[in-house]
Amino acid sequence: MENLLEVQDLQKVYRIKKGFFSRKNFYALRGVTLQLKKGEILGIVGESGSGKTTLAKVVLRLERPDGGMVTFRGRNIFAQGKEYTRHVSVVFQDPRASLNPRMTVREILEEPLLVHGIDERERRVKEALETVQLGDDFLERKPEDLSGGQRQRVAIARALILEPEVIVADEPTASLDVSVQSEILDLFLELKKQGISIIFITHDIRVVERISDRIAVFYGGMIMEMGEKEGVLGKPLHPYTRFLLGNVPVRHPSERREEDFVETSQEIPQSGCPFYPRCPEVLEECQREVRRAEVNGRIVTCNLY
Repeated sequence: MENLLEVQDLQKVYRIKKGFFSRKNFYALRGVTLQLKKGEILGIVGESGSGKTTLAKVVLRLERPDGGMVTFRGRNIFAQGKEYTRHVSVVFQDPRASLNPRMTVREILEEPLLVHGIDERERRVKEALETVQLGDDFLERKPEDLSGGQRQRVAIARALILEPEVIVADEPTASLDVSVQSEILDLFLELKKQGISIIFITHDIRVVERISDRIAVFYGGMIMEMGEKEGVLGKPLHPYTRFLLGNVPVRHPSERREEDFVETSQEIPQSGCPFYPRCPEVLEECQREVRRAEVNGRIVTCNLY
């Protein structure tokens, strides 16, 4: 399949406070390389602070990287104009925060069309609402009049209004009830059938299991493991992937497994492998460096390979 979006050796560094008078570097992204293929859902999974949202911000041009490059259809995204936002759209985590409470649903959906000077706004607005399974009676309502699931459907409709090729979905089900989450995930699967490529960011490994074609497992600003869903979840290679799977809530107490991962409140190391303080298979070299290998078509960042 064709690569629509390519991320190559992406680096993002923040200067954060260390005491009253000094600062230190925090590496939010460390050499991230991945591709998004046409018509696929790429699941990005990892704990809070792993770099998932920073990746989304760079792809959406909300942040500039400190190294590396992101290209869309072979062109640097930062060399493109506002047409880029017609091709790559976003659904944020909390629709209550991302939707203007003073605007009606009609105004929310029309706004991107007005910015880009697109006509036939009435038709496009109604088609977008129909796609997310909302009727015309929602047009004059405001976000405060909607349920959480309805607000997120409006946010998805807004993302669709410019007919994008790529949607970046950053934890779009995190603030929803379980039953509503299922409906929203089904909606994203329908969008995939329409040929839209999706970067789906979540901390919930069960969500990526249901929705993704491929999975990239993030920790400490790096991709620990990336490959087809069946391989990553069925036979994980990286200790961190096994850690995530071992901490998924079980359906029955008999399914619980004893884990030997180290619990630590220590800061994530900014050199070597970020997971080494917690890893039961740590090697002496892991504190200094970490290798990236390809194993049966899967990318693994680990000195065990």
